[in-house]
Amino acid sequence: MADFEKEFEHEFFDCYARTLPYLIEKASVYIRLRGALLLNELGADITLEQFITLDAIYGCPDLCQRDLAKILLKDRSNVTRILNILEKKGLIERKTSTKGNRIVKITTLTNEGRCVMEKYADTMKNDLNTFLSVFNQEDLRVMEKTLRLISQKISENASIQI
Repeated sequence: MADFEKEFEHEFFDCYARTLPYLIEKASVYIRLRGALLLNELGADITLEQFITLDAIYGCPDLCQRDLAKILLKDRSNVTRILNILEKKGLIERKTSTKGNRIVKITTLTNEGRCVMEKYADTMKNDLNTFLSVFNQEDLRVMEKTLRLISQKISENASIQI
């Protein structure tokens, strides 16, 4: 254990590397790195960012770009860039539709996009679940509730909306 980790318990907020936000960010970085490595090991011709986008579309079909950006926690220009790449690869298609009084582009998976998800999604999810299996279900529920509450409180106090 590194010296700063040993001291973590004693002086919680003396530097960023010993804070809860840092640990949350560190866990997120490790999860993303593991996902990227696994896709590479599987020989997938997509990045983790592209996989996560496909997964969001797969799980929530007929999303408009604005809603997709909220789910992915990305701005619309980044989502447009990712969707353009996925469209060029033939994994998604975008169709114009209406939502309320607005004209929106709805994103759906192509047959090839569904095949990619069927090929990699279970392996990706099982890999993550392997790491999470060291926690019992109650621990996981508490972590989820705590992380949701942290996000909610920061959003309320900082007037942040995603």
